[in-house]
This record gives sequence, structure tokens and C-alpha cells, in this order.
Amino acid sequence: MRVADTSFLYALISTTDALHERAVRAAQESEPVTIPAEIFSETVALVQYGSGFEEARAAGDWLRSQSLVQIGMGTEETLRETWRTFVQANGRLSYPDSVVVAWCRPRGFTPLAFDTRILAHARR
Repeated sequence: MRVADTSFLYALISTTDALHERAVRAAQESEPVTIPAEIFSETVALVQYGSGFEEARAAGDWLRSQSLVQIGMGTEETLRETWRTFVQANGRLSYPDSVVVAWCRPRGFTPLAFDTRILAHARR
């Protein structure tokens, strides 16, 4: 299982992003992708702030329509792990980045992210 971060999703959605082609290649792999609800929210908001409501709606609709994508709701344990990760990172991870790490690290999932901080923390 792969868990998507906003850095990956934004690169996938934005054709002008420097990492767009790399994101497209990664998205074409056959392994399912989970997008934590918090990350879906952050991504749609980022697109809305940058490009407006219609672009955000279209991006959200497109992500939700992908057959290998599921939007996941965290459990109480995931929320506790997210907070522990955020606090232990002591400012080196944002709360949304901590969400991705909390989904990945205990389960051995792979983060789909272009943020090296997430990648480093998920491997610990």
C-alpha cells in the first residue's frame, strides 16, 4: 500500500509542477494508493487557493474517481500516532506530514511524497 502526501498529489494534478512527470509515472504503478482524509483536504484547499474553486472541484473529483485510490479515515490510534509523530519531530514535520508518517510507519506502507522529511521519518 502507498500513502499519498500533498507534495505528490499536487505534482500529479499540476501539469506545470517540476515533478509532474515523475508523479504521473509513480501514479501509473498498479499498487493501490490511500489518501488520508486530512491530505485530501489539504490538497484540495491548496488547489483552490492557487487556482480557484472550479479547479479544486475538478481535482477532487478526478482523485476520487481513480480506481486505485481510496480516501482513508484515520482511526483513533492513527490520530494518536500522528500527534506523537508531530511532537517528537519537534518542528521538523508539519502536522499534515505527520499524518502521512503515522499512516506509513506502523504498517510498513510506502509514502508517495517528494518531501524528503516525510521519507526520512517514515523509514524510522
